[in-house]
Amino acid sequence: MKYKVLLIVPHQDDEILVGGGLLKTLAHRADCEVYVTYMTNGDFFPHEADLRLAEALHVLENFYGIEEENVFFLGYGDGWKEGRHIYHQTGEEPLVSMAGRTETYGSEEHGDYRYMREGRHSAYRRADLKQDLKDVLTEVRADLLLVVDYDKHPDHRTVSLLTEECLGELFRADTTYRPLVLKRFAYDGVWKGKADFFELPRRQTVLEGLLQTPYTREEGLRFAMPEDCSVPWLMRNVLYMALRCHRTQEAWQKADEIINIDEVFFRRSTDSLMFEAALSASSGNPEYLRDFKLFDSGDVTKEERVFQECGWKPERGDREKQVRIHWKAAQTVGRIAVYALGNSTDDKLEAVFCFDTDAEPVKMNIKADGKRNVCAFAPRTGVREITFQIEKWEGACWGITELEILPPSEPELPEALEAQLFHGDTLKVTELVKTRMKMEKAVLSVKRKISRWLPNCYVMQRYNKELVGRRHVPFRYRVSYIMERLQAR
Repeated sequence: MKYKVLLIVPHQDDEILVGGGLLKTLAHRADCEVYVTYMTNGDFFPHEADLRLAEALHVLENFYGIEEENVFFLGYGDGWKEGRHIYHQTGEEPLVSMAGRTETYGSEEHGDYRYMREGRHSAYRRADLKQDLKDVLTEVRADLLLVVDYDKHPDHRTVSLLTEECLGELFRADTTYRPLVLKRFAYDGVWKGKADFFELPRRQTVLEGLLQTPYTREEGLRFAMPEDCSVPWLMRNVLYMALRCHRTQEAWQKADEIINIDEVFFRRSTDSLMFEAALSASSGNPEYLRDFKLFDSGDVTKEERVFQECGWKPERGDREKQVRIHWKAAQTVGRIAVYALGNSTDDKLEAVFCFDTDAEPVKMNIKADGKRNVCAFAPRTGVREITFQIEKWEGACWGITELEILPPSEPELPEALEAQLFHGDTLKVTELVKTRMKMEKAVLSVKRKISRWLPNCYVMQRYNKELVGRRHVPFRYRVSYIMERLQAR
């Protein structure tokens, strides 16, 4: 059986930003079967929907070698009216997208996922989106999931959180399904990366926003960008050529930010024994401890993080402050990981894990900074029950957002991924290479300046609706556009 890979992203062009070179490498392996899922139609500008879907299919087929039947368009809106967002939708009344739609759709040639499966469209409701996403996960049952992480864009945040939510439910329902989950930021280090692709010596990807994430720099998995995706001669660079095919987005203009010599993913543990256990707590909701969500957002549209209830927290007056974790079958435990959300300076958490065997308890000091607190210890065998008890709780901590009871060792990466780990730049730097890279940088800069004053027809159509559907822009529109830019300066 082939190794199944599923990429889940919100927009057309995110397959490059999130999947990058790793997706291309896997898609070209004979032993891999690759699928791609897009949440939105790319219809923020309604007339561009068909164009963006066609661009995505073209890129996936011609640069990644992914068959059209393995591409799913969930068909949800790219932007919502009245400042709302589908992640927070409640009730039966569907949202209205910026395109004025209330249900999913695709193109004439490639319908939306629900219609292709059942002959009907999904309403623009959170529950429908979650069900569609969950059905894709169940249908593909991928061995490897590549998922956009919680980024600056509301749609990126929605895909990140809802995918985790679906996976948490699937893991609890099916004890045999434990895929490898890798998440990647599409903004930090990529769309909003450093424009350093032509600098020498070439640098690894720099992530500047990790302080506000559940991750540390050391936890990142760095994969080497394939040579044909990192070559500094742009007209031979596969990713650059793919970016140029997303003409509606003009994504090629950010090539020196997007393209790097490596790409950084973060691994989410799926081998936690918590998914198979029965939980009970002295107070509070212990299900937060295994919902696979490290935090939840109260408003995905806000630039600053707005948290909402997302962790187990004992009630005031609870003297026990404990959670009992019970398994029907004996387990072997060798690691425990805890995520707690709060203020790492003021909040103090101390916990103890007691086993139903004669094994020595494990004590942990937990930092409430949202990051992973890991404790490894001599394996405890024959464990059927663990009591997790808080011995000290000071401050206004949001709670324990995830608890992972883990086997002694982490599963190894598949051979196909292990072989792609980054071990340094392979470019041989000569005087000729230095000169060529300077020229490439200058040419890209000139092309960008020209494009900003003389944008393509798709950009012009956004400013002039009467041009929609026309391939050529009359000269007077160009002059008017330039004059408006000059006046704005």
